[in-house]
Amino acid sequence: MILIVTNREDYTADFAILEMQRRGISYVRFNTEDFPQATTVTAIFGDSGIEGHFNTGKGRVHFNEIESVWFRRPVLPVPSSEIEDPAARQFCVIESLACLEALWRSLDCFWVSKPDSIRAAESKLLQLTVAEELGFSIPRTLVTCDPSDARAFFENIDKIVYKPLRQGRLEYGDTTTLIFTNVVTDRVASQFDRVKYAPCLFQEYVLKGVEIRITAFGAQVFATEIHSQTDERAIDDWRRSGALTLPYSPHELPAWVEKKCILLLQRLDLVFGAIDMILTPGGEYVFLEINPNGQWAWIEQLTGVPMSRSLVDLLVKGRG
Repeated sequence: MILIVTNREDYTADFAILEMQRRGISYVRFNTEDFPQATTVTAIFGDSGIEGHFNTGKGRVHFNEIESVWFRRPVLPVPSSEIEDPAARQFCVIESLACLEALWRSLDCFWVSKPDSIRAAESKLLQLTVAEELGFSIPRTLVTCDPSDARAFFENIDKIVYKPLRQGRLEYGDTTTLIFTNVVTDRVASQFDRVKYAPCLFQEYVLKGVEIRITAFGAQVFATEIHSQTDERAIDDWRRSGALTLPYSPHELPAWVEKKCILLLQRLDLVFGAIDMILTPGGEYVFLEINPNGQWAWIEQLTGVPMSRSLVDLLVKGRG
C-alpha cells in the first residue's frame, strides 16, 4: 500500500497513479485540503506505538498497511464552512496541521521524501553550500538586507540577477503573481534602498548554452535539455514563456555530474530531487538549485522519458 499525500489539483500525482493502476498496485490518495472534513484520521498512541487509520471516504486504510509514502504537494487543511469566526478557523487549521505533522513523523515507512528533510532542503543557501562542498560550480551569490552591500555587489560584477530566497509567489486576493529570476538593471539598482525591508538573494548572471533539468529518483537520474535561449521571453528564466512552449531533449550527463547529483540528494536526506543547472557555452556545468518536490510530469509528456515508472519502482522497492 502506497500513501500519496498531495492536493486535488496535482496532475503530477495523476501520472504516477495511472502507472500504479496499470500495475495493480494498491494506493490511497490523501488530499490534505479535504482534512478534516471529507478525510478523517484516528491515531492511538500506546505501549505498542502508533496505531490508527485514514478514512478518505473510500474506506479505512490502517497505518500498518502502508509501506511507502510519496509526500508530494500537500496544502493547508480547510476548516468546515460552518465555522465563520476567523480566530476559530485559524485554530482549526493549526490543530489540523499539528495532527498531520505528528502523524508524518510517527509513521514507520519508506518516504519520498521525509517532510522534515524536504523542508530543510528547500533552503537555497543550504543547497548552495552543499553543492559547492561536493565540487559543483556555483554562481557568486550574495544574500543581504544592507543596501550598500547590494550596491557593491552590483558594481563589482558585470551582470547580476535577483531571485527570492523561498517565497516565489505573491497573493493579491484572487490573483497570484509569480516572482521569476530577474536581471538587476540600472533602474532596479536605483531602488536598492528597499533591500532593507527583507533579505534579498543576488547572483552573478551565468551565460547559458542550454539549461539542464536533472530529475533524480534515488539513484535513477534523468537529464533533460531545456532550450530556453530559443525564446526571448525565456532567456533569463525559462518559466516565463510557459513550460510547454520550449524545445526539450534528453541529455547525457558526464558520469561525475550524475554521481554528484546522487550525492547531493544523500547529503540533503532526500530520495527525490529536481535539480536545475546551466550548461554554459564553454561547456561548464553550473549548479543553480534543487527543488526537493519539483515537477516532472510535463517532461515525461514532451520527451516520453518514463519518470512515472521510475517513481513507482522506487516506492515499491524502497521499503525493502
